[in-house]
Amino acid sequence: MNRNHEAFQLWEKGEFNKAIQLLMEEINDHPANSDSYYNLATMFILGKKYEDAKVILETAIEKYPKDPIFVYAFGNLYYEIEHYQTSLEYFNQVIQFSETPLKKDAMVMIGQNFLALDQAKKALVYFLSAYEEDKLDMTVILFIGNTLMQLGSFKEAKQYFDISIDQAPQNDEAWFKRGVVGMALKEDQDSVDAYLNKSKKLDPIKYKERIDQLKAIEVMMKNQKD
Repeated sequence: MNRNHEAFQLWEKGEFNKAIQLLMEEINDHPANSDSYYNLATMFILGKKYEDAKVILETAIEKYPKDPIFVYAFGNLYYEIEHYQTSLEYFNQVIQFSETPLKKDAMVMIGQNFLALDQAKKALVYFLSAYEEDKLDMTVILFIGNTLMQLGSFKEAKQYFDISIDQAPQNDEAWFKRGVVGMALKEDQDSVDAYLNKSKKLDPIKYKERIDQLKAIEVMMKNQKD
């Protein structure tokens, strides 16, 4: 079995140290295998071993300076440690590469960085650009809907949640957010309830979490008005 594949199987089983050790052995035996560097750095990031991830990525980017995947991984690393401006610098480098399948993903991550920096309008620009790259990416469609909601553009958000429901009818978040948008637009209560009830049926636990979050936001907004 391929060591990279075996390492991820070990990771999924919770055998983190064994997975990391296996990838280190693969790098020692086959130092030209760039996948192993990326996978090891990813595991370190997932395991919150950020300094270890940085060391691996610095080594990899020195070996493969023209491979955008390591620039992308650096962007992920800095996003995880909440150094958003530095993360943006790396993801902006990724989209400058003339040919890379990571362009759309980098644009999504730029959008997420801008959201973290409370710059929703800038985030929306990049989410929409990513959508133009792939109009079937449900994650991107939901990002657009959520960001439009955050900006108070409920009519526009409604369109994207409708697209989500049409393309992925089992997505409980899309149904819930469509119901919330319906509430904001003062749609018929039966229609709103239908969206929310569908979300609840698909995932009762997530539904309760979202309702609790919604109530917390309503209380916060009421307190701000008072």
